[in-house]
Amino acid sequence: MPVSSRPGAPFDDVRVLDFSQVLAGPYAGRLFAELGADVIKVEAPGGDLTRAIAPKRDRGQSGLYTWANLGKRNVCIDLQRPEGRALALELVRRSQVVIENFRPGVAARLGIDWQAVHASNPRAVMVSVSGFGSDSPIGAFAPTLHAATGLIEYQARKAAAPRMVNLPDASADVTTALHAMIGILAALRGAERTGVGEHLELAMYDAVLASYSETPFELLDPPELREEPPPYDAGRNSPLVVAGPPQHVWAELSRAFGIADPAPAGAELAEKARLRHEALERWMAAQPSLEALLQRLEEAEIPCAPVVSLREALEGPRGRRRGLLVEVDDRRGGTRRATRLPYRFSRSEVRARRPAPRRGEHNAEVLRDVLGLDESRIVAYGAAGVLLAE
Repeated sequence: MPVSSRPGAPFDDVRVLDFSQVLAGPYAGRLFAELGADVIKVEAPGGDLTRAIAPKRDRGQSGLYTWANLGKRNVCIDLQRPEGRALALELVRRSQVVIENFRPGVAARLGIDWQAVHASNPRAVMVSVSGFGSDSPIGAFAPTLHAATGLIEYQARKAAAPRMVNLPDASADVTTALHAMIGILAALRGAERTGVGEHLELAMYDAVLASYSETPFELLDPPELREEPPPYDAGRNSPLVVAGPPQHVWAELSRAFGIADPAPAGAELAEKARLRHEALERWMAAQPSLEALLQRLEEAEIPCAPVVSLREALEGPRGRRRGLLVEVDDRRGGTRRATRLPYRFSRSEVRARRPAPRRGEHNAEVLRDVLGLDESRIVAYGAAGVLLAE
């Protein structure tokens, strides 16, 4: 078993072999790495795409690649070669978890599918992440998943937007990564009891829709949009969000602060809602400061928050108090900031043991430490083009 330099880390006795690239698989691997596992990223000779999904000045060892691959070791193996496939399966024999997100059918062509993994190591568990399931050859990225799962359309419909726009994030990948982690943990628990590992097939399409909180409202007959008030224009006190449907928000605020109802008797519902929203905005704007406004709302136990930028959330007082950002080696002679994982255990330490690796950086180290190969064998693999490095 791998030995951790952090005694008591939750997964310091687990080795993960990560064949995945981009985000869904790699981020699941990062979770394992920072929770103590020895995660070995097996990178293709062409490199992980996230190295290039970045501004030109950041390509190669990009911020996105760093974010998804902190804490891992890296070997670059050409799986197109029979020797490379054999080497990969040797690593499988000494691992407890295998992650892959090739298009359906590719892992089998490379000789590292579930059949090969299970034959090499019957106790290992494996997760195969795909866009739409193992019976669909279609590849997928977050924007196409957001379209196919209805998230883009739903967002536009709920906002009454004049045109549809893509979601500004990779939530499909991150949601899938979290489900991959949960599935792997369940499979590991089963392997502990039975001595036999199993294969988890995880489609991003399924993961997104299984996790989307608005599906209960969409499945009503007819569908209903869960109504929420837009942010309140509080003037100098900044845009402010109060949680809850408009009727509830009006009832709570008007009762707590004695705000008179501006809606005339018999007014249409839409007109009544507009007038009440504007009355609340005037009351918010009349408060002497944002701090005073927030204090009054908090004392009345009304959940609220000012609208801030992503940068402010990361760097502002709340982010600093939570210790959200950490400095990591940028592999270019300096450091860069990254968000830390959210887990705060009472005893176990959660952090990246090493920076995000260069392609093939740990070829010799992994083959020596994990497989016990001598230097001549390692050099021979490099000379034959089976092992590559930057």
